Amino acid sequence: MPPWLSQLRSFHRIESKFDYSRWLQLATIGIDNKPRVRTVVFRGWSKSYEMEIFTDKRSQKYHELNLNNNLEICWLFPRSKCQFRLRGTSIMALDKYSLLHWEKLSEQSKLMWSWPTPGNHFSVEQTNNCSVTSNKELSNNFTVLKIDINHVDQLLLRKPVHVRKRWIRSNDWKEEIINP
Repeated sequence: MPPWLSQLRSFHRIESKFDYSRWLQLATIGIDNKPRVRTVVFRGWSKSYEMEIFTDKRSQKYHELNLNNNLEICWLFPRSKCQFRLRGTSIMALDKYSLLHWEKLSEQSKLMWSWPTPGNHFSVEQTNNCSVTSNKELSNNFTVLKIDINHVDQLLLRKPVHVRKRWIRSNDWKEEIINP
């Protein structure tokens, strides 16, 4: 287990009763080579400690990450006054792996993946035609985005002095305390 993960899990557990505790800000490089940031939902950790996020294959982020899989995540725990910035690369999960996650989704959650294409113009008629044909069939739009983390920066907003650490992975993880 990466050395920073126990600390992140501890802060997440403290704030887990709040919905926002699963909301992350994901930064990518857009197709136009400009930065893009959006809020996504944390879904868990793989067995090899990759962060998991669900995404729609029709979304802009999916296309951006296919062109440039470098990304950064900012995860703020406001009550704890702690921020984690996680940098790494994305890996699109195989359909078999995505199916395991798909099967665990509620009927209501599965509906999201049959919505009209993200980012297109809104039409009421399109939203009336959204349905899931089978609970077992994996939607062509659904995939699990796995994030292989290689750099973590933690900032604790403490008084009188903030505390900041970072962990960098080359072969093994190296931890250092740095100026806030």
